[in-house]
Amino acid sequence: MEEQNETNKLLQRMLEIMAQNEARIQTKELTSESDGLIDKAEKEGEEATKKIQTTFDRIHDKLFTVNSILVALYVGFGKFPQDEPIFSLWYVMFPIANIFYLIYLEISQMSIFRHASQRMNWNFTTDVDKYGRMINKQTWKSIFAWLFTIGLVIFLAIKVIW
Repeated sequence: MEEQNETNKLLQRMLEIMAQNEARIQTKELTSESDGLIDKAEKEGEEATKKIQTTFDRIHDKLFTVNSILVALYVGFGKFPQDEPIFSLWYVMFPIANIFYLIYLEISQMSIFRHASQRMNWNFTTDVDKYGRMINKQTWKSIFAWLFTIGLVIFLAIKVIW
Protein backbone atom coordinates (compact mmCIF):
# COMPACT_ATOMS: atom_id res chain seq x y z
CA MET A 1 0.00 0.00 0.00
CA GLU A 2 2.75 2.30 0.96
CA GLU A 3 4.48 1.42 -2.27
CA GLN A 4 1.34 2.29 -4.22
CA ASN A 5 1.09 5.69 -2.49
CA GLU A 6 4.71 6.28 -3.29
CA THR A 7 4.08 5.32 -6.94
CA ASN A 8 1.02 7.58 -7.06
CA LYS A 9 3.08 10.47 -5.64
CA LEU A 10 5.80 9.85 -8.20
CA LEU A 11 3.25 9.67 -10.99
CA GLN A 12 1.59 12.85 -9.73
CA ARG A 13 4.97 14.58 -9.61
CA MET A 14 5.76 13.36 -13.14
CA LEU A 15 2.43 14.76 -14.37
CA GLU A 16 3.22 18.14 -12.77
CA ILE A 17 6.68 18.21 -14.38
CA MET A 18 5.20 17.23 -17.76
CA ALA A 19 2.55 19.95 -17.40
CA GLN A 20 5.25 22.52 -16.58
CA ASN A 21 7.29 21.32 -19.54
CA GLU A 22 4.25 21.59 -21.82
CA ALA A 23 3.59 25.10 -20.52
CA ARG A 24 7.20 26.06 -21.29
CA ILE A 25 6.92 24.62 -24.80
CA GLN A 26 3.66 26.52 -25.44
CA THR A 27 5.19 29.71 -24.04
CA LYS A 28 8.21 29.32 -26.33
CA GLU A 29 5.92 28.72 -29.31
CA LEU A 30 3.79 31.78 -28.49
CA THR A 31 6.90 33.89 -27.93
CA SER A 32 8.35 32.67 -31.19
CA GLU A 33 5.11 33.45 -33.05
CA SER A 34 4.84 36.91 -31.49
CA ASP A 35 8.50 37.64 -32.28
CA GLY A 36 7.83 36.60 -35.86
CA LEU A 37 4.80 38.88 -36.07
CA ILE A 38 6.76 41.79 -34.60
CA ASP A 39 9.61 41.22 -37.05
CA LYS A 40 7.13 41.06 -39.93
CA ALA A 41 5.44 44.30 -38.81
CA GLU A 42 8.82 46.05 -38.52
CA LYS A 43 9.85 44.89 -41.99
CA GLU A 44 6.53 46.02 -43.46
CA GLY A 45 6.95 49.40 -41.74
CA GLU A 46 10.43 49.79 -43.17
CA GLU A 47 9.23 48.80 -46.64
CA ALA A 48 6.36 51.29 -46.45
CA THR A 49 8.76 54.04 -45.39
CA LYS A 50 11.08 53.23 -48.29
CA LYS A 51 8.14 53.24 -50.72
CA ILE A 52 6.97 56.62 -49.42
CA GLN A 53 10.47 58.04 -49.80
CA THR A 54 10.78 56.58 -53.30
CA THR A 55 7.40 58.04 -54.24
CA PHE A 56 8.44 61.48 -53.00
CA ASP A 57 11.62 61.24 -55.07
CA ARG A 58 9.74 60.17 -58.18
CA ILE A 59 7.20 62.98 -57.82
CA HIS A 60 9.94 65.55 -57.31
CA ASP A 61 11.88 64.22 -60.31
CA LYS A 62 8.81 64.59 -62.50
CA LEU A 63 8.24 68.11 -61.19
CA PHE A 64 11.87 68.97 -62.01
CA THR A 65 11.34 67.69 -65.54
CA VAL A 66 8.08 69.61 -66.04
CA ASN A 67 9.63 72.80 -64.68
CA SER A 68 12.66 72.43 -66.94
CA ILE A 69 10.29 72.12 -69.91
CA LEU A 70 8.37 75.15 -68.63
CA VAL A 71 11.58 77.21 -68.47
CA ALA A 72 12.25 76.37 -72.14
CA LEU A 73 8.64 77.15 -73.12
CA TYR A 74 8.57 80.43 -71.20
CA VAL A 75 11.85 81.51 -72.83
CA GLY A 76 10.57 80.41 -76.24
CA PHE A 77 7.25 82.23 -75.91
CA GLY A 78 9.09 85.24 -74.50
CA LYS A 79 10.85 85.48 -77.86
CA PHE A 80 8.01 84.33 -80.15
CA PRO A 81 6.73 85.97 -82.30
CA GLN A 82 9.71 88.20 -82.67
CA ASP A 83 7.84 91.45 -83.23
CA GLU A 84 5.35 90.97 -80.36
CA PRO A 85 6.23 88.10 -77.94
CA ILE A 86 3.39 86.29 -76.19
CA PHE A 87 4.69 87.43 -72.81
CA SER A 88 7.67 89.04 -71.14
CA LEU A 89 10.86 87.10 -70.48
CA TRP A 90 10.47 88.01 -66.82
CA TYR A 91 7.81 85.32 -66.53
CA VAL A 92 10.57 82.71 -66.88
CA MET A 93 11.52 83.56 -63.28
CA PHE A 94 8.47 81.66 -61.99
CA PRO A 95 9.47 78.17 -63.21
CA ILE A 96 13.08 78.89 -62.27
CA ALA A 97 11.95 79.85 -58.77
CA ASN A 98 9.94 76.63 -58.63
CA ILE A 99 13.06 74.64 -59.58
CA PHE A 100 14.95 76.26 -56.69
CA TYR A 101 12.03 75.44 -54.41
CA LEU A 102 12.23 71.81 -55.55
CA ILE A 103 15.95 71.81 -54.72
CA TYR A 104 15.03 73.10 -51.27
CA LEU A 105 12.53 70.22 -51.00
CA GLU A 106 15.27 67.70 -51.83
CA ILE A 107 17.52 69.19 -49.14
CA SER A 108 14.64 69.04 -46.69
CA GLN A 109 14.03 65.40 -47.67
CA MET A 110 17.69 64.65 -46.96
CA SER A 111 17.34 66.03 -43.43
CA ILE A 112 14.33 63.73 -42.89
CA PHE A 113 16.40 60.75 -44.10
CA ARG A 114 19.26 61.81 -41.83
CA HIS A 115 16.90 62.02 -38.86
CA ALA A 116 15.36 58.62 -39.68
CA SER A 117 18.79 57.01 -40.01
CA GLN A 118 19.42 57.77 -36.33
CA ARG A 119 16.28 55.90 -35.25
CA MET A 120 18.19 53.63 -32.87
CA ASN A 121 19.38 56.69 -30.91
CA TRP A 122 16.01 58.43 -30.73
CA ASN A 123 14.46 59.77 -27.57
CA PHE A 124 11.02 58.28 -28.16
CA THR A 125 9.18 61.00 -26.25
CA THR A 126 10.39 63.72 -28.62
CA ASP A 127 12.00 62.31 -31.76
CA VAL A 128 9.02 60.24 -32.93
CA ASP A 129 6.80 63.34 -32.84
CA LYS A 130 9.51 65.38 -34.53
CA TYR A 131 9.76 62.80 -37.34
CA GLY A 132 5.98 62.86 -37.83
CA ARG A 133 5.96 66.66 -38.00
CA MET A 134 8.84 66.62 -40.50
CA ILE A 135 6.97 64.18 -42.74
CA ASN A 136 3.74 66.23 -42.57
CA LYS A 137 5.55 69.47 -43.39
CA GLN A 138 7.32 67.79 -46.29
CA THR A 139 4.00 66.54 -47.63
CA TRP A 140 2.51 70.03 -47.57
CA LYS A 141 5.63 71.50 -49.19
CA SER A 142 5.39 68.91 -51.96
CA ILE A 143 1.71 69.62 -52.50
CA PHE A 144 2.52 73.33 -52.80
CA ALA A 145 5.23 72.61 -55.41
CA TRP A 146 2.83 70.38 -57.32
CA LEU A 147 0.06 73.02 -57.28
CA PHE A 148 2.48 75.79 -58.26
CA THR A 149 3.69 73.72 -61.23
CA ILE A 150 0.10 73.08 -62.32
CA GLY A 151 -0.56 76.82 -61.99
CA LEU A 152 2.42 77.58 -64.23
CA VAL A 153 1.16 75.12 -66.86
CA ILE A 154 -2.35 76.59 -66.74
CA PHE A 155 -0.98 80.16 -66.95
CA LEU A 156 1.12 79.20 -69.97
CA ALA A 157 -1.84 77.50 -71.67
CA ILE A 158 -4.08 80.52 -71.09
CA LYS A 159 -1.47 82.95 -72.42
CA VAL A 160 -0.84 80.84 -75.53
CA ILE A 161 -4.53 80.23 -76.29
CA TRP A 162 -5.62 83.86 -75.89
